[in-house]
Amino acid sequence: MSPEEDALAKEILADARKRAERAKQRAEREADRARQEAETKAEAARQAAQKEAEQQVAHKREVSGARIGQDLARLRLEARQRMVQRVREEAEARLAELAAGPPHRAVLKRLALQAIADMAGERFRLVLRPQDRSRNGGALAAEVRAAVRDELGRDVEVEPADEELDAMGGLVVRSAGGHEVADQTFEGRLERLWPEIRPEVAGMLPDVGGEDEQEHEGQQEHEGQQEQERAGGE
Repeated sequence: MSPEEDALAKEILADARKRAERAKQRAEREADRARQEAETKAEAARQAAQKEAEQQVAHKREVSGARIGQDLARLRLEARQRMVQRVREEAEARLAELAAGPPHRAVLKRLALQAIADMAGERFRLVLRPQDRSRNGGALAAEVRAAVRDELGRDVEVEPADEELDAMGGLVVRSAGGHEVADQTFEGRLERLWPEIRPEVAGMLPDVGGEDEQEHEGQQEHEGQQEQERAGGE
């Protein structure tokens, strides 16, 4: 990962940490709903088991418990996936704010420089959003050309492309012949970085369920043993 990509990743992670507390509160509400749904299914399973013959009680309790455990695991996974998706959406919103702010021109120059550093050739075109092209097009191309000369030691031609970019922010760099294309849009970079960022984001989020669910499952097991003892006494 380049220093710029690392900085972007750190910015996303820092933003995620600020929002983790709100995510925790949402997770607790989702965990309550998951427990309520599991308790409803558990009660239905208990009533069905009580109607069965004495020799079938233990087996049906085992089957019912396994099904409830699967449902709880599925609900926990779905809740965590929703929270991770919210973090990504918030990161995208933050990048959209960055694209609209004053520092965006400097970001465009840095993104173009990164792309050209990994590309061959001497002529490049910058595909920009309409608003970026009208505000920054010619000046940005000159700044990129100077940065490539100063930082990479290469003399290249850089100009705004005629085509317009439909993106949240960032730009696309094309070689003059179109043989090389570097997607430096914000959404493109986030898509490439997300597989690395996602596990760390998920690790920062609160666990859905936890000790309360374990206590609930232990109570179910105890109740099942009592029921078996009652059936054996009859």
